[in-house]
Amino acid sequence: MATPVMPPLKSLYIFSVAARHLNFSRAAEELCITPSAVSHQIKRLEDWLGCKLFEKSGKQLVMTQKAQNYALQIRQSFEHIHNATCEITSYQSGPIQLGISSAFAMKRLMPALEKWQLANPEIDLRVRMLNCEDKPEALELDAVVANQIHHVSYQSKFICHESYHPMCSPSLAEQISGFPNLDAASDIPLIDIEGVNIWSLWQQDKNISFPEGQTHILFGHTLLLVQAALYGQGIAMLEKTLVKNELESGALICLDDDGFIPPQTAYYFSWRKSRRNDPALKKLQSWLEELLFE
Repeated sequence: MATPVMPPLKSLYIFSVAARHLNFSRAAEELCITPSAVSHQIKRLEDWLGCKLFEKSGKQLVMTQKAQNYALQIRQSFEHIHNATCEITSYQSGPIQLGISSAFAMKRLMPALEKWQLANPEIDLRVRMLNCEDKPEALELDAVVANQIHHVSYQSKFICHESYHPMCSPSLAEQISGFPNLDAASDIPLIDIEGVNIWSLWQQDKNISFPEGQTHILFGHTLLLVQAALYGQGIAMLEKTLVKNELESGALICLDDDGFIPPQTAYYFSWRKSRRNDPALKKLQSWLEELLFE
């Protein structure tokens, strides 16, 4: 059986909006395009159909009789598409499974979580701390705050970049003069994540070289990096959003306000497409974005 020939879908939709308004300018405003673009699409549809859809009556725009019947059926067809789409993307109300990096969960999410729960007692939020090797799509998470997810089941929205800065304890900061010049303090260790070597990336970005034999301490997790810096064990390269509370309290000192953004690192809010219409998920998204921008 041959596939029926279909008119251009874009032109059909613009026609349905223009038919509702009977005004190309108002239709253009709703569609966020220009009136001339609306006119062009209507002309394209008229050429395809071989008949006029709109006519001028004085200063008024009117539809032909054929167009009136056609517009009614097209509007009903788009309503069917809308209803079918809502059905296939409908969500089951229930707990929201949120995946988030363990460091961000411990340092930023947990201190703010009680306030969220008091303000939203009807939302059952369940937090799962993610490791680098975890795949959110395999864990069937409803929402994730991490790097962008490239998977057909998820949609992602960029929130902000991860900005890294050299930081240390106040007592250690007093021993360092003229940072990043460490010639007189080469015994102060640089703290880094094992296998990441963000200090090397930072030096390349800043065109800086530390003395040969500079001491390095490597840890396997960001939380250990933060604790080592708090205990004055060296200078750590830390993400500013992550240690916002420590910076505000003065427990950590930022030695360079000019941040370094490593490649392919950023905060994204990703959500399962099947829950895109969930008001609780949208509320969670707004709260997490505010938390990251505080």
